[in-house]
Amino acid sequence: MKIFVFFSFLILVSSCGEPDCNDVKKAFYPDEYNLIVGEASIDNSWIKIIGYHPITYKKSNIMVHNNWIDDYNEVEAGDTIIKRAGNLELVIHKKDTIIRHDWYCKGKPYK
Repeated sequence: MKIFVFFSFLILVSSCGEPDCNDVKKAFYPDEYNLIVGEASIDNSWIKIIGYHPITYKKSNIMVHNNWIDDYNEVEAGDTIIKRAGNLELVIHKKDTIIRHDWYCKGKPYK
């Protein structure tokens, strides 16, 4: 249901001409991810990740429009993807480093 509402919002925004970043970011603010990656597919348009929650081990997945990641091979199995509600930053925890990505709108980092 959440995905349907999100897609409906994107279609509405994109059909009205050039989107305003303040309006579009509202669709991303409530999202929250905390997922250990099992399988990732990232391209220019989409972030698709299948994995599980690190505490409950419940299987979960993410499919969200890619406004963060440029290096499509950056996310690997075993990494943890975190995005907190009310924050636009996407964080990738790797074994030896933490990578933070700002949310991009119209080609510029947006907070």
